[in-house]
Amino acid sequence: MNSTDDRTSPESQANEGDGLRVPRSSPRAEPPLDSVKNEPVAAPSDSFADSGLGKQVSVFLSHLDELRARLFRAILAVIGGMIVCLIFSERIVNFIVETAGKDVRLTLLTPTEGVMVYLKVGLVAGVFLSSPVWFAQLWGFISPALYRNEKRVILPVIAASVGAFLIGAAFGYMLLPYTAAYFMSFAGGQIEALWSLSSYINLALQLPLSFGVIFELPLVIYAAAALGLVTAPTLRKYRRHAIVGIMILAAFITPGPDIFSQLIVAVPLLILFEAGILMAAVARKRRNSRDKSLTEAS
Repeated sequence: MNSTDDRTSPESQANEGDGLRVPRSSPRAEPPLDSVKNEPVAAPSDSFADSGLGKQVSVFLSHLDELRARLFRAILAVIGGMIVCLIFSERIVNFIVETAGKDVRLTLLTPTEGVMVYLKVGLVAGVFLSSPVWFAQLWGFISPALYRNEKRVILPVIAASVGAFLIGAAFGYMLLPYTAAYFMSFAGGQIEALWSLSSYINLALQLPLSFGVIFELPLVIYAAAALGLVTAPTLRKYRRHAIVGIMILAAFITPGPDIFSQLIVAVPLLILFEAGILMAAVARKRRNSRDKSLTEAS
């Protein structure tokens, strides 16, 4: 009756008095430490990396790394070109100021204006000087989307890009004397033209840069057509809209209100647009022939 095997806790006695028996829990067996240490650990799942979304993310990150590297090289090239051009910045500034004419007096309105002008001229001149490098980085980033045969013409395309950019800049520089003469026509009588050096240099740098970018239009259209973004029939369909847009752009760029000065700018832009349509047709034709050859080979 009083043995230790029959001893029960007060809670057990209460439950047994109520007619309920609570089973006693047996102690859980602990596994040996050696078996736990030797048990193999499951490797992390690579399901996301092997999935389509994971592959797209990895490809995007690789393209992002390449873009960052090429952008860094382009910036270094521009900085190097700027350092070189700063040595000749005084000659470059005098070369630009000559386009204003003898009747224009350029003044320095602030103590630091002269320093900022020389730095700005050196930077823009460095952009022109380093254009072969950053054009090579740009087309090098686009080239993986091209076919193998199209990659062979990447060097001529880079040379054409640099040439078009410099030709456009030269065309914009040629417009500077006419632009200065037009703005000078507002002076007369009691009105004297006293332009700041910074304001005229800004105008003299904007025109060459703008036309340099505009003259890249055919190559941009060719690249877009090679990537399948535009087609020559689409460009021909919206030719009238393009003509209207070019005339509006020419009206903003040209200083004179007469139609002749607008045509001087609009005609080259129209020629560039038509050249872009022809290059888009060539790029599309090559793309179709490549797709056809790949389909037949498969």
